[in-house]
Amino acid sequence: MQKKHLLLGGGGVLVVLVIAGLLAGGPRDESDRFTWDKVLRGDIRETLTASGEIRAKVQINVGTTVMGEIKHLHVVDGQDVRKGDLLVSIDQERLKQALIQGRAGLDAARKESERLEAARKRSLESFARTESLFKQKLLSDEEYRQAKLSRESSELAAAASRANVAQSEAGVAGLQDGLAKSTLRAPISGRVTSLKAEMGEMAIPGVSNLPGATLMVISDMSQLMAEVKVSEGEVVRTKVGHTAQVAVEALPGRVFPGTVAEVATGAEKTGQDANLYKVKVMLDMKAEDIAKLRPGMSARGVILTSEAKGILQVPLQSVLEREGSLEEAKKRGLLAPAVRTIVMVAKAGKAQEREVRTGIASTQFIEVLEGVTEGEQVLTGPLRKLKELKDKASIALKARSDAELAQALEKGKK
Repeated sequence: MQKKHLLLGGGGVLVVLVIAGLLAGGPRDESDRFTWDKVLRGDIRETLTASGEIRAKVQINVGTTVMGEIKHLHVVDGQDVRKGDLLVSIDQERLKQALIQGRAGLDAARKESERLEAARKRSLESFARTESLFKQKLLSDEEYRQAKLSRESSELAAAASRANVAQSEAGVAGLQDGLAKSTLRAPISGRVTSLKAEMGEMAIPGVSNLPGATLMVISDMSQLMAEVKVSEGEVVRTKVGHTAQVAVEALPGRVFPGTVAEVATGAEKTGQDANLYKVKVMLDMKAEDIAKLRPGMSARGVILTSEAKGILQVPLQSVLEREGSLEEAKKRGLLAPAVRTIVMVAKAGKAQEREVRTGIASTQFIEVLEGVTEGEQVLTGPLRKLKELKDKASIALKARSDAELAQALEKGKK
């Protein structure tokens, strides 16, 4: 009997403890409940991140317009040069011989032109006398015709000789220009950032990727930029003048401020057929940092595309896309149903589907321009259940919001 009383007493104590635990807000199974957060006001900074490389603002590929063997290289890779400094000397022997031959041909053409010009003048004088005699009826029609043909022939020959002289002069001028261009000089002041030529190789004129076409690259290192590639979905948000920050892999822990200077209008195709657009970010760097960098170094840029303060915002995961009805599409004059942007709002144990209009977004929150009011509860997950949730469906929420759980977790870490 005493044992029975003890058991009953122990059971009563257990029930009391369980009830006390529940009243104290002890652990509960909330695995089947929806997570949520409140619509609040806050600040949003919309950014995009893109990878690329360091480049000089001005970068020139130095090539040649004449073919020949490279006799001397007057610079080395990494050397600083000033505009007009000697870079490369190409073999001039063939060009000099061609120039001598061209000048000889020009002299011959000029002498021939002088001879034919003298013949033309004699022909004109002779024809004048013949014409005078013909008018006096002292010459036949045939003799007059022959004299006229002779005059015309001498004029044509003299004109052709003058054209030949002009052609020879142009040829000599071209040979002189080629000889002058066999000595290459720096077009700008900068640094030799890529030396592709070797002494003894053939320099080949042209703009192709053939070996010898580009002898070296000179970069103006006074102004560096990061050339990053941005996707087509983000380039529409990128504007000249946007603030940016760039990290260079070669200088870990350093972040350099910059400004978007140029946004490409044409895309580049990648291996997966994605369209990427080049965005040039001018960097604000000290001389000692510039000295450590090389064109082609890997860089990662973050561009601030938009910023807003004190706006209504919801967590990104709460915003869903659902296909509209065909009836709505017809009303709006569309051929197919349009995609609607929605959030699910918790009201009195029920889910309310709200169509919203969104604005800028950060990595965590998105601006809501219309559709919800401050303080309302929006569902944030679980994502699979949230996608399948219907309007006016009964729901159960977790005891605390995402923000409250995050704060508790942060306190626990401290």
